[in-house]
Amino acid sequence: MPMEVIKHEGPGRLGLVRLGDYSFRTPALAGVDFTLSPFNSFFHPSEPGDYDFNLAPSIPLGFYTPAEVIEKALGRLWSVNYDGFNAFYLPALRRTEYLEDFFKIIERYNFEAVYLGNSKILVKEYRYFVKILRALRERFPNLMIIADLEPFFYPLAVYLGVDAFDTRSLKLYDFEGKGFTQYSPFLWGKEPNSLDFARETILLVRKALESGKLRYLVENLFYTQYHAGILRIADLEHADYLEKYTPIQKETVYFISDASIRRPEVKRWHSRVLERFTPPKNTELVLLFPCSAKKPYSFSRSHTLYRRAVKEALGSGTARVHELILTSPFGVVPREWEWLAKYDIVVTGHWSEEEIKPAAELLAKTLDKYPKDVPIVAHLDEAYVEIAKLAGELSGREIVFTRVENGTTSKESLKSLTETLKEFELEGSKEDRTYRYFENIRKVFDFYFGAGAGEAVLPDNGHVKGSKMLRLFVGGQQTGTFRDGVISVTPFGMQRIYDSLKAYWVKIDFDLRGDVFAVGVNEADEKIRPDDIVGVVRNDKVVGVGKAVLSGEEMVKTKKGVAVKVRKRA
Repeated sequence: MPMEVIKHEGPGRLGLVRLGDYSFRTPALAGVDFTLSPFNSFFHPSEPGDYDFNLAPSIPLGFYTPAEVIEKALGRLWSVNYDGFNAFYLPALRRTEYLEDFFKIIERYNFEAVYLGNSKILVKEYRYFVKILRALRERFPNLMIIADLEPFFYPLAVYLGVDAFDTRSLKLYDFEGKGFTQYSPFLWGKEPNSLDFARETILLVRKALESGKLRYLVENLFYTQYHAGILRIADLEHADYLEKYTPIQKETVYFISDASIRRPEVKRWHSRVLERFTPPKNTELVLLFPCSAKKPYSFSRSHTLYRRAVKEALGSGTARVHELILTSPFGVVPREWEWLAKYDIVVTGHWSEEEIKPAAELLAKTLDKYPKDVPIVAHLDEAYVEIAKLAGELSGREIVFTRVENGTTSKESLKSLTETLKEFELEGSKEDRTYRYFENIRKVFDFYFGAGAGEAVLPDNGHVKGSKMLRLFVGGQQTGTFRDGVISVTPFGMQRIYDSLKAYWVKIDFDLRGDVFAVGVNEADEKIRPDDIVGVVRNDKVVGVGKAVLSGEEMVKTKKGVAVKVRKRA
């Protein structure tokens, strides 16, 4: 029975596998949560029928096996009778060009699990480890991937796509006195404890996945150079693979190490600023501010003081000012998106080159979105100044810096901000204020669905009702809600987004009665990520709105499980 995906964090997934009369959750342990018939080993099974996964007879090939031997082995494998076997032994090979030949066998015989051979050598070959897991996961989304690794590799391996771990090799040696907690190594008792260690670790990984903290756990457990190397390759060379399975963050993301700067959420943020952020049309002045520890920034002491100074200098003209906040590692946060930048980072005042350069490049490209005659004023200190200066050089824009002494919130600094701004005589009308009020809401919809989505749910002739929970209307029909950056969309609102952008749709050709299962999905927008709000579309009509369980690409390839949990039907 193929595996059903319940929840994602990156390629890592909580899954449900049903075998005969019982089912189990993944990530799991082979030999503990379920058994695996170990052909070609000295733990002989009594009868193949005694096992849940029966590993087909195979030819063990080493990682460095030469091409002619691999070709000979493949010829033999095609002649094997695979009846009664539901798991295939896939030797991990340096010559990845032969993967396709093995995949054809897996496809032909419809295996339910793949046992990844040579796993222990593979973790030392960073590029191959990630490349082979990616190829398997993308080609066979319903297939369980089983590997044989030490327990301290479990978090990283699950994050990259492994579903279960064979525990037979743990019986050959033991981790005496070794183990770990979520935060630091600790000592077990003196007795052999390898299976206990494995069980504890898999529970820890499962718990982290359930709470959306698997990546955090991975970064907390850099036991060896192999961990660091594998994650670095995954982040730098397979960022798209990690990102497409990573849900949009709902909780605060904790940046705890240099590896955090390369998280998929950061890459996604940068691309959305470039692709989905458009400055308000009435902008006559751009202001650059540093971030604050408190989120959203507007609630912090420093930003309250900045905004007071801006108001004092410009009065009604503030409705024609647009603010960008500089921060690591998100780079640039437009003021309207401050609700969405949920992160916490260690603030030391020291920025690495890996933080400064991307932030400056992103700022330069963001400044290019504003008309050339719009002035830019920066009220910054420390490394923020360096970022803004570099961005100015890259974009060819002149940036006016206020005089900052003893921090940006000192009396002298705030006075300089007010005096600098008074030179710009801006006047805002009632229309400007209404427009900006609408823009604050629209920009959040743009973040989730693409530039233009906000305009679709709240055009100039739209209406907003309510005080805290805002309800959005067009022509008397509700399009959605907005509260503190959290949105919802009605089927009518989703139809307007679909008509305008052709984005975030899942196409079906049957009457919608409940949730949409993957097997019923004809096509899906590849931009969809797990947990996204999506429109269920039939014959170009939105028949329901729901929450994606899988990525758009996965919905089409997968044959099992729920693709969209439907919340509202049209």
